[in-house]
Amino acid sequence: MKGGALVGLFEQTARPDRGFRYGEAEFISYADLFAEAGKLSAALGRLGQRPRFIAAIWMEPSPECYMAFMAIVLANGIPVPLHGNSSAEQVADVLGKLEAEVLLTSSARLDEVLRSEGIAREAGQGTIIVDGITGEAGEGMEASIRPGFRRRERVYTPPEETAVVFMSSGSTGKPKGILLSESNLLSNMASIQASLRLTDEDTVLITKSFGYSSTVTGEWLLALHAGMQIALAPGLLHPLQLVLEIKRSRPTFLCTVPAVLLPLAKSGKWDEQDLQSLTKLIVVGAAMPPETLLQLQMRLPKVEIMPCYGLTEASPRVTCLPAGQLASKSASAGLAIPGVTIAVYREGMPAAPGEEGEIVVNGPNVMLGYYDDERRTANVLTSGGLRTMDRGYMDGDGFLFLTGRTDNAFNVAGHLFHPEMLEKALLSHPAVRESAVTGMPDEISGYRPIAFVIPDQHPVEDERNMVAQLHAYCLNRFTAAGRPKEIIIVRELPRTQSGKPDRTAIQLMAKERNDDLRNGSIAAGTDGY
Repeated sequence: MKGGALVGLFEQTARPDRGFRYGEAEFISYADLFAEAGKLSAALGRLGQRPRFIAAIWMEPSPECYMAFMAIVLANGIPVPLHGNSSAEQVADVLGKLEAEVLLTSSARLDEVLRSEGIAREAGQGTIIVDGITGEAGEGMEASIRPGFRRRERVYTPPEETAVVFMSSGSTGKPKGILLSESNLLSNMASIQASLRLTDEDTVLITKSFGYSSTVTGEWLLALHAGMQIALAPGLLHPLQLVLEIKRSRPTFLCTVPAVLLPLAKSGKWDEQDLQSLTKLIVVGAAMPPETLLQLQMRLPKVEIMPCYGLTEASPRVTCLPAGQLASKSASAGLAIPGVTIAVYREGMPAAPGEEGEIVVNGPNVMLGYYDDERRTANVLTSGGLRTMDRGYMDGDGFLFLTGRTDNAFNVAGHLFHPEMLEKALLSHPAVRESAVTGMPDEISGYRPIAFVIPDQHPVEDERNMVAQLHAYCLNRFTAAGRPKEIIIVRELPRTQSGKPDRTAIQLMAKERNDDLRNGSIAAGTDGY
């Protein structure tokens, strides 16, 4: 695999006139980054690891993260890009789960590494901890590469075609190792390019975590392939920070998530001129309320806004709403991108147009499987294709519409209830920054929907009035079964390692609140502050 297609891409795109811009005036060309990756690869080679060793990357968001990825590939290893905001103990769990031979980290994180009992445990099992820039052992870690050090034993060996492992916890909080091949990554990259048609005159602004397959495939590798410049500004939290960064770095292309766009769309502190460099904006990670997308399009009439759908198991992109279709298909996730096919199945049979069922994906982008989990792999990789566990329907024109997750749905008064539909509606309210809906058992209706809401402004002057407004907002949008029975204002929501709302923990929050109500320790209507 050392001379594989990924290495070829890195070599062919190592241009001195294209590269990463980051910080106030920092620039590193693809040529220089590839040269540094070669040095790091040689240092990794001196560690004496077996071919196809697994190396996790836990560093601050920077060009060096991408250099480390390249170096591991050049050294015939399998990179595992981790979210920069992961805790040391979460990193230790990944090292143990994947039996990782190497952890590449940064000198800035060395103290945290040394204090972590979990990472120390994995080092004792044979994981070598090295500097992610030089490949040398960090101070205090020399013992992990001393002569005679026992190499980590491996119980499970990934398929030979494995090129990268992404850790995806979805909404359950339990990370899964998703095995993707070079063909998976590069075919999806080419399909994304066929749907977006970017050129070497474009610049992509990367703000999302390095741990997402969307960032690696749909931004970094895509940028190399298209010859784009990269403006790197990860970790932006406030919408006005994003506006300032766009004004500074002048990107033409942005791939971002609803959590960033929703507050941006609701803010009146920017105008079209502030984002005038943008020509293409794609939305990934979750569905946005159609009303908000249309509102954003009205404010950015010259920008092609294209919602997309995907999942890490599909490398990740599956659909994209073609430019110019937002006005007529604002609730749609779009059409299958070139080279990928989608179908909707209901009770094992193809569903008719407009009929809801499970979305199934086919194409060269479909993963190899889950790390050391044959049962789960067999459950989703079927003869019919990749079972996504996502629910939706296709209209007569082939456009996909999402309704929710199979494993999130619950029954309300005899109706199958998808919490995502209510969440999307609440998000379209101007006073709501984020929402999460779960179900609590109910003697009469089976389950009752409970909504947790993070307000757009803190603190809320009149919490009871806001809750009443949100109930009224849902009144004409849903039948009685689809309305929240309780709306609770909170400051934050529990999240998974990948940053998504942790639905298991949210359900536990609802249960604990329900228990408190029964015990009389809180009064009905009390918010979650």
